[in-house]
Amino acid sequence: MKSLIKCCGLITFGFITSSILSNANAEIKVKGSASLEQRLFLDTPAQPMFPVDNDYPYPVYHQISAALSPYVEASSARNNMVYTMHPFVRIDERDDKRTHIDFREFKAAVVTKKWQASIGFDQVYWGVMENHHLVDIVNQTDYLESPNGEDKLGQPMFKLGINLQGALLEAMLLVGYREPAVPTAGARFSFGNDYSYEYAGWGGEYHPDVALRYSKSIKSIDVGVSYFGGHSRTPELRNQAVGDPIWYVNLVDQMSIDIQADLNRLILKAEVLYKIIDDESTRAAVLGSEFKLLQTQNLGINLLAEYSWDQHGEQAFDNSFQNDIFAGVRVNLTGLNDSEILIGHNYDFDFNSQHGFVQAKVHVTKTLSVGLEGWWFNISDDDYANKSYNDDNMIQLTGYYNF
Repeated sequence: MKSLIKCCGLITFGFITSSILSNANAEIKVKGSASLEQRLFLDTPAQPMFPVDNDYPYPVYHQISAALSPYVEASSARNNMVYTMHPFVRIDERDDKRTHIDFREFKAAVVTKKWQASIGFDQVYWGVMENHHLVDIVNQTDYLESPNGEDKLGQPMFKLGINLQGALLEAMLLVGYREPAVPTAGARFSFGNDYSYEYAGWGGEYHPDVALRYSKSIKSIDVGVSYFGGHSRTPELRNQAVGDPIWYVNLVDQMSIDIQADLNRLILKAEVLYKIIDDESTRAAVLGSEFKLLQTQNLGINLLAEYSWDQHGEQAFDNSFQNDIFAGVRVNLTGLNDSEILIGHNYDFDFNSQHGFVQAKVHVTKTLSVGLEGWWFNISDDDYANKSYNDDNMIQLTGYYNF
């Protein structure tokens, strides 16, 4: 972690610890999981263009790791304080970079009926989509966990929320840029060689980011309007006249709106954004729906569909979802301890690339769960943002102990 993030974490840790110790009447809740994971890769990867770390053998067909994810919350009704600590630890037998520790959450909060404020590491999710999270920009992605990009790193921030007659207005000051967590260059699900980072704007990586959001529910319609100003979460790879390429982190101004309307058996969703990077503007949107095909006491089956569009097409800032269609099905096994199965397929009209996945988590008992995750890829060579995944077809089995 960067020195600024360490400093923020130590300050927050001291504040939380001293506050909890001074309030012996705090109610403490502990939950979380410990897991053992086995990845099986089905194809031989292409020989990497750059040397792989000496500790990472080539080629790798299986990969075992263990993870611990405890969640601790201490609350005190006497002074409206809530303290949250959610560390995440993974140890991987193959990839040293995948062996890591992160604070998903580590914060102190004051919570009242009219407002709430917090300081420390936190996670904030924007948007309503299942496959393409277009407007979600506050937290950096942890690509060490899964190719779906849904796992996020904790972000040091100060957050203030104000309740406005059924609506919520939030303001966030984000301190310290966190680089994406990625596997060792040349390893499975990696993006290429390791390059240094350069940052636009004054202060470099310490340039503060600002986020604002207004959200409100109107009968069966949920609406969120957001603004983000600061460093982009998707760095741009730039070549230089001399030396290696660099990851360049642009400054971005992003305005967005997300809407979800629950029409009984049909749920309609939309995310739309307008952003400016280097005086160049972008308009992008994701339109989606979720149809409740079957709903019984023990079983639910929902059909999912999304279309992603970016006005720049193949030259989009992030071309992973610039002209794509997604279809999927979600099965909720309510009668089996709320287990869930999600199957999806994504097709890119511009590059003719496609990928599919299955994600399942079955809760055998309240304390024991079994996870299954599978990915397959057929990526065009022109699809430069995703072609490194082409030989990483994978099946993953995970056992969980929930506490």
